[in-house]
Amino acid sequence: MPRHLERTKRPAGGAIDVGELKRKSWPGFAAEYVRIEGPLEYAFRAAQPFNHICLMNLYRTDGETSAVGVPCGHAKDLRNKLTYAPLDCELEGWCRIEKSAVVTTVALDPTRCDEADIDLTRLPPRLEFEDQMLRWVMLRFQALLTDPSYDIPGYAETLSEVLTFDLHRIASGAPRRAAECSGLSANQIRLVTEYMESHLSEKTTISELAGLVDLTRFHFIRSFKQAAGIPPHQFMIRLRVDRAKEMLAEGGLSIAEVASQTGFGSPIQLTRAFRRVVGTTPSAFRRDMI
Repeated sequence: MPRHLERTKRPAGGAIDVGELKRKSWPGFAAEYVRIEGPLEYAFRAAQPFNHICLMNLYRTDGETSAVGVPCGHAKDLRNKLTYAPLDCELEGWCRIEKSAVVTTVALDPTRCDEADIDLTRLPPRLEFEDQMLRWVMLRFQALLTDPSYDIPGYAETLSEVLTFDLHRIASGAPRRAAECSGLSANQIRLVTEYMESHLSEKTTISELAGLVDLTRFHFIRSFKQAAGIPPHQFMIRLRVDRAKEMLAEGGLSIAEVASQTGFGSPIQLTRAFRRVVGTTPSAFRRDMI
């Protein structure tokens, strides 16, 4: 199976050096482990007709991940984050990193035989999300690539089957593809997302957001959820938490100041939302970044 990701410098387009690169192929799928040394700015894109799942362990100071039919990903803390792109999904983006980054990718051939009859190409793309069970499978692939002792007959094949089931589990009940639902278009999602990002410290109403795309509140909420997978208010909270993470990592502001500048009414509200989205408190996150 040929290389499934291309990494290039921005904007020149020349190939970048990597600290470590390991690849291995099996019938119907392939895995890749890459460690990129910072500081560096680079671009990436899905380059082959496969279903891709990536596990990232990096912190980018700037960058973007985009895929047709879903909001762009701008999160900077991508440690233990996953991204899935089905066949023919245009996944691309760029990152600026200061420290080393690790990305493990598994590419699944859509023509391979699958006894479970799960068509991964019909699952929606999903950017920069978390799932402990899927992360465990990807870490096993990472271990297999970095330690040959794990590469015993049948092990990788078993992992690929578990990976397929977990991807299907995560996508169950979600919109299948943007083209098959009446959700917002990619341009509409981009417009709404940019408005949210520029008004994070303000009290933005659903009516304001709906007015951007000329929809009623009811149709906007339904269409946004179909396109993004979550309601607009939850999406806004995640954007605010992402901004709070950036400010906490930069230092210089108190927790109360961060809460105020990210649209949370108090440090208590910030902590409650932060714990729900990140799994820890703002104070603990700041200590870990030091």
